[in-house]
Amino acid sequence: MKIKPSLRVYFLIVMIITGITTISIMSVVSFNYFINGLDFSIRKEMRTQAYQLPVSEGKPVKLNNFIIASTFNDLPESIKSKIDEKKMEVGELVKSVEGNLLFAPPKAGYFAMKLERNGEIRFAATSFFSDVDRPYTDKLFPPFKYLVMIAFTAMALFALVPYFILRKVTKPIENLMAWAKQLNKQQLTKPAPDFHYSELNSLAEIVKSSLQSVQAGLEREQQFLGYASHELRTPIAITRTNTELLRKMIEKEISTEKQLQVLDRIERASLNMTNLTETLLWLNRQADKSIPLSTVSLGQLTEQLFNELQYLLNDKKVDIQIKTDQTQHQLPAVLCRIIINNLIRNALQHTNEGKIVITQSSHQLIIHNQEVSENMVENDLGFGLGLELIERLVNHYEWQYKNIATDNGHYVEINFA
Repeated sequence: MKIKPSLRVYFLIVMIITGITTISIMSVVSFNYFINGLDFSIRKEMRTQAYQLPVSEGKPVKLNNFIIASTFNDLPESIKSKIDEKKMEVGELVKSVEGNLLFAPPKAGYFAMKLERNGEIRFAATSFFSDVDRPYTDKLFPPFKYLVMIAFTAMALFALVPYFILRKVTKPIENLMAWAKQLNKQQLTKPAPDFHYSELNSLAEIVKSSLQSVQAGLEREQQFLGYASHELRTPIAITRTNTELLRKMIEKEISTEKQLQVLDRIERASLNMTNLTETLLWLNRQADKSIPLSTVSLGQLTEQLFNELQYLLNDKKVDIQIKTDQTQHQLPAVLCRIIINNLIRNALQHTNEGKIVITQSSHQLIIHNQEVSENMVENDLGFGLGLELIERLVNHYEWQYKNIATDNGHYVEINFA
């Protein structure tokens, strides 16, 4: 089974390794600085004491804790046995320490130094033994086990402190994860809880905003699918019914003129479905994708679409008034066709008895339908995918658009400029 990496464990391990490495290096550096400082102190003291008193060959002088002699052979045997004269150079401290300095004071220590002043050579030396010079050795070499203990204590603190800090930080993150998992449609309407840190609160707002966008998109898609199924139901039914009727007319050898009438109804229904299909395809395109411009006569296009949709007025008492001009403009022809088709279609479909006025002048198109029938259902006026689509396309191209519900109909005005 593959173990999934955890940021919390990764961060904790990195912090512990970094802390232990840093503390270990600093402990070693501190130990070396102590030893070097001790050597420097002894060297300086030897330089100071070496020429305080006169010394002759065979008569070394003891001054404080130091033995001062004119030759190496005049030094005590205990020091000569531990120090190699061949290694001694003028001004350099030579030493021999017995024992492990990390965990206890050394058992013994031997120090010697060769000095020269005005051509006069002198040797300074000193030694100590833990059993005899306990206070002195403890002062010079404190128990380094304390240093090791301090180092391990610091390492433990360096491991525990990040753990508790990380625990305090990850708790709100876990709360954020739990909150994000149980988000639903109802909770998206409520404000996000406080997760203590501003960064987590910002992340929660981003998550909430993203899910709200997804939810809104799903609702729009469901609405469009509902509209599409409603709008396509009629042309599909017309196509199926008239196809069966045309088959029977062919079998019974009914006149060609009547067959052509049925075929025209099938073609109109097919064209209607084509327009709706183009509408749905446009909705699924990227918002920044443009449609090529072409020369469009809005008046001619309006009359053509009205003629194609006249079947919606069959068996209806509707007075039609159309006024157009022949001006031409550079416009996205497909979108103009979809918008005008939906506007006219809605006006014809939802007017059972009354009046429809269609006026086109230059870039402007006005459609006003008035219903006088008492059987009019208010919610049916302008219902369908068309008006929803028109608003979306108009907003995208920043065209001027008005859709006003009147007491007995709809007033629609659009400017393609």
